[in-house]
Amino acid sequence: MPSIPMNLGTDDYAHLFARLRTNRNRKVWSELTAHQAPHKPILLLCVLDLFDSGGFSSNLVEISEDIAELFGRYWERILPFGRTGNLALPFFHLRSEEFWHLLPRNEAAGIGPQITSLARLREEVIGARLDGELYDAIRSKENRDRLRSVLIETYFSPEARRPLVEQSAINRGAFVYSEELLKRPRDPKVQETLSIEEAYRPAVRDGGFRRAIVNAYSHRCALCGIRVRTLDGRTAVAAAHIVPWSETQDDRPANGLALCRTCHWTFDEGLLGVSQSYEVLASRQLGVPDNLPGYLTSLEGRAIFHPSAEAHRPDLRSLEWHRENVLR
Repeated sequence: MPSIPMNLGTDDYAHLFARLRTNRNRKVWSELTAHQAPHKPILLLCVLDLFDSGGFSSNLVEISEDIAELFGRYWERILPFGRTGNLALPFFHLRSEEFWHLLPRNEAAGIGPQITSLARLREEVIGARLDGELYDAIRSKENRDRLRSVLIETYFSPEARRPLVEQSAINRGAFVYSEELLKRPRDPKVQETLSIEEAYRPAVRDGGFRRAIVNAYSHRCALCGIRVRTLDGRTAVAAAHIVPWSETQDDRPANGLALCRTCHWTFDEGLLGVSQSYEVLASRQLGVPDNLPGYLTSLEGRAIFHPSAEAHRPDLRSLEWHRENVLR
């Protein structure tokens, strides 16, 4: 491939974005992704979304939880159920496009010839630096919108384009909302900061609440304490409201818990709760005949796992509401 000239403008990068090197196996990739692998376009969409959200303070694309989350959201929106995406692949292989420069952790050792997992990527790579001209270009919203359109219209079918545009709006709004929730944890009117179109508001609010809670608890279940991350960045925990949003419209971190799937279900069903002294309570119904609750009964009396920030810890009045109205 010939060397790319210096001092490229937005037109040049739009041209390069429309000609990414991708796997073009029609037997593997459907018409939804224009019969080619969507990894690189999706990762670049994530980068543009993070710029829109204020997620960059310098020219460094980090291998962060945020970019892994956005990548997974896009992937789930357009790819068949059961087909998982792997952020490590495009993050590594985008270096062939020449505007994407991987920064090795060890300059002397460099970067290996092939990286296929996030764990290995994080071991060898600090992140990626964009061409200076590209970084300057995408600091402009107009340029970001143009490059986003190029990616969506080049690499996805007309059927897939609308969901991707919607997901981009959701990603950007959810990021901003979650930052507001974490920065203003005692303000019940944070939801008024949402500025995305009304049709996207529920998804934006849900995504923002989830990001805020999962980050506050560092991906650890408040009740059982497990923290498990897959190699492609997925987490075992989800965000649960203590008092349902339908009751109070309260997305404050203090009205939330990060819970694994089992603890989430048992908490919502009133089989587990939390005392005023922040200890796990177990309902007697866990021990009814034919139940095999396993480790759940052993959680009773154990202190829950808190967020490090005092303002994000569970609200005692919310926990009291749960004990009085949900715990069996």
